[in-house]
Parts: sequence; structure tokens; C-alpha cells
Amino acid sequence: MDTVIIKLYSPHKFKIGDRSQFVPEVVRREYRHLSPTEKMLPRSRPYLRRFVLHPKNLHEYKDEYIPRVEIFETLTEDRKDIRYVLKVEFSVPKLLYGNSVLEVVEKDKDRVFTELKAALAKVSIIVEIDSIAKAALTTVHLCKNVFLPRSIKMREILNELGKIDINKVVDVTGKQFKNGSRMLSIYSGVIEHVFYDKISDSVRPKNKRSDKGHIAPERDFIERYELQKKELFRYEYRIKKTQTVRREVNEALGREALHNVLFKDIFKKGVLEKMTVKAWRSLVERPENQLALFHQTDKLTLLLHILEEAEKKGTGAHSMNAALISYGLACAIQDHGAKEVRRAIFSIWNTDHPERLNRRIKEASRLTAGLPYSNGIALIDAAVEKYKTINLELLKNGI
Repeated sequence: MDTVIIKLYSPHKFKIGDRSQFVPEVVRREYRHLSPTEKMLPRSRPYLRRFVLHPKNLHEYKDEYIPRVEIFETLTEDRKDIRYVLKVEFSVPKLLYGNSVLEVVEKDKDRVFTELKAALAKVSIIVEIDSIAKAALTTVHLCKNVFLPRSIKMREILNELGKIDINKVVDVTGKQFKNGSRMLSIYSGVIEHVFYDKISDSVRPKNKRSDKGHIAPERDFIERYELQKKELFRYEYRIKKTQTVRREVNEALGREALHNVLFKDIFKKGVLEKMTVKAWRSLVERPENQLALFHQTDKLTLLLHILEEAEKKGTGAHSMNAALISYGLACAIQDHGAKEVRRAIFSIWNTDHPERLNRRIKEASRLTAGLPYSNGIALIDAAVEKYKTINLELLKNGI
């Protein structure tokens, strides 16, 4: 787990000791102070006023982690009163360790609550531990770090992952940085899968980093354990919307999808692992992605494998046709990526019945069964499934 966003709702869940640390300064109002227009605020507008924390004497906190904090003035559900919402966004590992190379586990729960209370108290925001534990969880970024051996390169893994697809509403983009570094993102408006080299990203200038917060302590940590020359594959699964968080956390807990999700729920046994593994599996187990990610092999060897599987699985009188179509799809997706192949096919052929192509892709995936993932993807797949935590003991022992 990395970044989370939690929300606490007034009254009685939080107190602001120094309101002048917010811009604009927090000035409480009662419902009777609102104008007629404000009282008629449409539900499509989420708040009346917004206050952003800008700590005084910020230089005093340069080596300490301070969460991002906002306060929203909103109407209650029945639109007959005002309530204030405290939104806190922070990186859980940076709060605990000052870096996000080390990973957070379930047993860290109590320390997370205690450290967050202390961090907020530094900027005169008073929140009790019980309120933190029961805060609404609205966003969560799950993550897994994997150190790569010298024989497997980050660029190779990112090139392979760049060939995968999810569906027509999800885009795959890559950001290229100087010195060949790269971040790959597969995203929609609700979820995002992100892949990059955590070490390389951490030592970049602030304006070139994907993670721009709390830079100095993380760099010091990397130098202390001599990680500069290593590649650390980082997979992040970012769930950005409250409804999606609620659905996925409740599924991991075996609860009804509409059950409210509290911050403490994410620390329940098995939740972090189940959600991370499920997210990874949702990528690599799609038929088109299995075709994109299997180990590159000699084309004749691939054809023979598909022909043998077609005969073995008994695809009927048209088994030769099925095998040849599968071979063509497998080669095209391996060379150009699942999304690009789908786009090319539908630029020529009628798009009214995409299920026909989906059936062909499923058949091709079935006939390439038994071919292993490439070495890099196999390494990441095994590490995600094993879900072994990166901690100080591992680093001290030389990984």
C-alpha cells in the first residue's frame, strides 16, 4: 500500500487548532449564514468552500512527512445543515519509513494510526486514533516492489507490458524520461495500473519524478543501502473512486459491495495481498494479454505448438483453419500489442460484432497454453503471487 485518501466528517471527528494555516483561512459558518443560492447548491457541486493546508514555517518540516490536507464546507445529505469534511492524503510507507521502497503490511496498522495522528498534530489538527481508524477510505494505491536481477532489464519488462490491453475504454501510455527511463500507465477514470523503476524515479529531480513528495529522506535511504545501481520494478494499482474502493475492499473481505469501507478495513488479514494479486491477475490472465506476454520463440516452433494443441484439443473439421488464425493473431499481438492489433482489425472490418474477434483471441490463447511467460514477466508474476514483503532485514542481508 502506498497513497491513501481518507475523509472525516464533522462534527466531533476533528478539531482545527490554528485555522490561519489554511488558505483561505477557515471560518466556520452556520446554515443561517448561507445565501439562498448556496442553500440551493446542486448535488453535482461537491462543496461550498474549500480550504487547503499551507503549514507555517514549512522549512521546519523538511525532514518530516506532512500529509496533504483539505477541508471542504458542504451541505448535509438532507440539505438542511452545514458539515465540514477533512480530507487527508498521504503515502503510508513515507509516513512510517520516509520512503516507499519499504512496504507496509497489516501488522503496521496501529503504528500508522499513531504516526498519522502525530503528523496532523504538528500542524494543529487534532484527530483521535479511533476517528482515524474509522475514517472513510475513498482512494487507495496498492503496490508491489520487485528487485530485478542483472539478467533482466526494466526496459524489457515495460516493453512487454506495453503490448497488453484491458478494454476499449482503457488507454495504455508510456512516459519517456532522460537516460532511457520510462513509466508505463494503463488507466481509465476509475483505476490505473502503473509500472516504473522506483529507484531511478526517486533519484530524479523533483520536476521529473512521478512521485514528487518527500524527496530527501528517500534519496538518503537509497544511498544508505547502496540501491542506486539496482532496478526496482514497482507495480501500483490505483483505485481512485469511492465506489470502486468499496466494491473491491468488500469483495476481499467477503462482504456485501455496498458496505461502507473504513481505513482500518484495508489492514484486515489478507486484504492487501488479495487485492494486489487480483489486480495483477486481471491483467495477465486476459486472453489477448496472454498472447502478448508469452516468451518469444521461434515462429516455426510457435506454429508447431499451436498445430499440436489444435489436434490434441480436437477443434473439429476446421482445426487447421483455427490453428492458422491463432498463429496469425499470436504473431501479430506479440509484435505489435493487443490494443494495436484490435484497432487495426476494426479499422478495416465491421465493428458491430466484436465478440467474433474475442472468440478468435480466446481460441488463440487456448492453443498457446503451455508456453511460458517471458523471463521478466515470469519473475514479476512469481513475486506478486508470493507477496514477500521488502523490509529492512531483507535490505541489510543484501536482498
